[in-house]
Amino acid sequence: MANANRPSGFTPIRHITGSPWNGALEIFYHSASNASAIYKGSLVRGDQGLDNPLTDPLGIYQTCYVAADDFGLGVVGVAWSFGDTPQLGAQVSNLNAKNYCPASVGMYIGVITDHTVVFKIQDNGTAVSASQIGDYFDTSNNAAGSTATGRTTCVLDADSLVASGGAGRILKRVNRPDNEMASNADWEVLLEEHIFRRAYNSTAALTYGTT
Repeated sequence: MANANRPSGFTPIRHITGSPWNGALEIFYHSASNASAIYKGSLVRGDQGLDNPLTDPLGIYQTCYVAADDFGLGVVGVAWSFGDTPQLGAQVSNLNAKNYCPASVGMYIGVITDHTVVFKIQDNGTAVSASQIGDYFDTSNNAAGSTATGRTTCVLDADSLVASGGAGRILKRVNRPDNEMASNADWEVLLEEHIFRRAYNSTAALTYGTT
C-alpha cells in the first residue's frame, strides 16, 4: 500500500542517545513587524541580540523568524508551541485558535533548540533508496503551512540529497508498518545546520544568527 501524503514538518521523536524527547522548549519572540507566519514543525532562525525593532517588548526573549529553505547561517531549532505570553503556550484571547503564529502577529514561540533531538519528517514524494540513507538533505516549503491544522507543509527534499552538507542528515526510515520504503515515507533525521552543532560563520556560532 502506498504511503499517505501528509507533510507536517519536523516532529520530535527522541534524543540521539535513545532516551525519549523530554519536551524541553526555549522561548523566543515573533514580532508583529515580521510578515511571515511560523507553523508548528517549521525550522526557525534567531535574530542577533535584543537591540532592534523586532525585539520582545519584555526585553527578555530572543527574536525568531521562519527560516527559508537555505539554512547557510544555521537554525536554532523547530517551532513547537505558540502563545500570547511566554508562560503559556496558547492564545489567551482565543483558546480555540490553531497552534501556529500568523504573519504580522506578536507571539511567543516555544522552540526545540536541543541539537541532539531526532525528528521525523516526510520526504517530498521522491523515493529515497537504501544507499542514500546517511545522506544530507535540504527542505522544501519550510515557510508554508496550513491555517486549518497549524502545521507546516515542510518536507525533506529528496531531490537535494548529497554526501556532505545540507540542513539535516537522514538516519533511517521510521520503523512503522504503514511506512514503506517508497515515496512520501517518513524519515528519522538530525538537524545538521544547527548553530549548536556547527559554526557556519563567526556570528552564527556566537549568537542566534543574523537577519
